[in-house]
Amino acid sequence: MTLTRKLIPLVLWALVLVALVLVMRQRTMQTKAPGPTFTLDPTGAEMVEVPWKHLPDVPDFKLTNQAGQELDSRTMHGKVYAVYFFFSTCPSICRDLNRQIERLNVQLKNDGITFFGVSVDPDVDQPEVLAKYAEDFGAVVPRWQMLTGPFHRVRELGEYGFRVTVAKEVHTDNILLVDKWGRYRDRFRWDDPIETKRFVETARELIAERNVPLEEQVITRNAMAASRPADWNTVPWIREFELENQDEEKFFSRDMTGQVWVGSFFFSTCTAICIEQNRYIAGLTSRTSENPFPIVSISTKPEYDTPEVLRAYAAGLGADTKRWQFLTGDPKLIRRTAAEYFVAPAGEDHHSSLLFVVDRWHRVRGKFDWQQPEQEAAMLELIHRLQKETAPAPDFDKKGAN
Repeated sequence: MTLTRKLIPLVLWALVLVALVLVMRQRTMQTKAPGPTFTLDPTGAEMVEVPWKHLPDVPDFKLTNQAGQELDSRTMHGKVYAVYFFFSTCPSICRDLNRQIERLNVQLKNDGITFFGVSVDPDVDQPEVLAKYAEDFGAVVPRWQMLTGPFHRVRELGEYGFRVTVAKEVHTDNILLVDKWGRYRDRFRWDDPIETKRFVETARELIAERNVPLEEQVITRNAMAASRPADWNTVPWIREFELENQDEEKFFSRDMTGQVWVGSFFFSTCTAICIEQNRYIAGLTSRTSENPFPIVSISTKPEYDTPEVLRAYAAGLGADTKRWQFLTGDPKLIRRTAAEYFVAPAGEDHHSSLLFVVDRWHRVRGKFDWQQPEQEAAMLELIHRLQKETAPAPDFDKKGAN
């Protein structure tokens, strides 16, 4: 009896502990952003549901159409367009693909969409060749353009922009759909009736969009939307990055979509410019408390600046880490992020001392020297202007110091 009496409180405490663990786990799950949800469409293709802001953007490109005119993709901002790859001497699949595009072009003739067929054999497919080829399918500029240009540009568009294989021998035969805001929205098999029907429906949905779907979830076959590179060294050009903040949380630059933010570089053991720069930023956060914007400071000495070190460093500055984050991570990724994303130097003991303004669509729009008092006003004016943007600008000027 005595043993039973002793066990009862222990059992009760164990049950209470289990209940607390379950409650905390439930709360943690509720606070975390939902992960991608995978399903299968009627064709058996895998679909993924992800936040729109995680869709990759398509880099600007310039190619030449069948009329010998330069096509600058920046003119397509605010318009829906589809891209596919082919070459004129392909005797079978490419011709069938273009026949399907011809049918889609007719079906969507009253819905503002543009088709871009990009040749993977530009040495042969000069504008005059493409002009004759286009006649076979009724492809007329500007509605349906067949594009050519230096192969490195074609490859850059395919591999960097859409992450697809681009070569004469092997190239994707999917139709790739880009929304009004320059995001790679979805891809479709041209030879499946269910997929072509879905293309028409999706294209019309995108054409009807009036506002950037910043906070919306989208369903897509675009595999890039749900994936982050397992090895950032395999990414040819850094247009986004993933590091770790002072609280050991992942910082993914795509998650900043929709916010205007300021980036900087430093390292905690720096005894000169970094101290003054971060004191300036601390003062800046106080002066802009009525119109706050996120600040992201990236360590160029990540081997030393662990999250624990950065946590102590932030505390010493009195930084509100909900607004001002301190990042560390893979040294090579940090160097590439500086050089390719911010276009700035970032060696271990030498780095840019400029402040970088990044717009709502994760593009660097200005560089400012905080040591020049008059530049603060220019920087704040730019931030205020960018916060009002409701869609990516087709042509933007990079104001600020170089």
